Amino acid sequence: MIKFYLLILLNLPLFSDALLDTLNKKLPGKSFVSLGLVQQISNNYRNGQALNLNYSFIHRKKFGIEVNYTQSLSEAKHRKLDITKDFSSLSILPSYLIVLDNNVGIKTKLGYAKNKNAQDGLSYGAELIFQITKTIGLSVSYQQMNKDMKYLMINTVYRLKH
Repeated sequence: MIKFYLLILLNLPLFSDALLDTLNKKLPGKSFVSLGLVQQISNNYRNGQALNLNYSFIHRKKFGIEVNYTQSLSEAKHRKLDITKDFSSLSILPSYLIVLDNNVGIKTKLGYAKNKNAQDGLSYGAELIFQITKTIGLSVSYQQMNKDMKYLMINTVYRLKH
């Protein structure tokens, strides 16, 4: 399943116009889909890697909402004990976009995160977004999920036409 997901992730730019046209009919407005890789950082566990899928909707060019799903590729191993955990998560984050330039923006987020094996609750973060073409961009983001769990993400961003 992971290999299939990676195959789609790497080949998405090849068929992104067809995907964008299909999703445009279903999701009007300034909508974005992001796919990427995550470095999961925990104080008690060795770093884990994950795949990230994100849907974001921006209203009135600034305010928005984001739904983010992160699937761990492997379980993270405890630093001292012989136990492992899967830190897959789902978060819903209201966001605010600050446009720095025509092709660069910062998005701040604050909301709720549900983690498979870590404490649930308040989640916050920031995302630096670079627009490469009219429909494709790149983002680098940081998300703090609780006192212990941090995510560093690199995503390819696809803007859905409206």
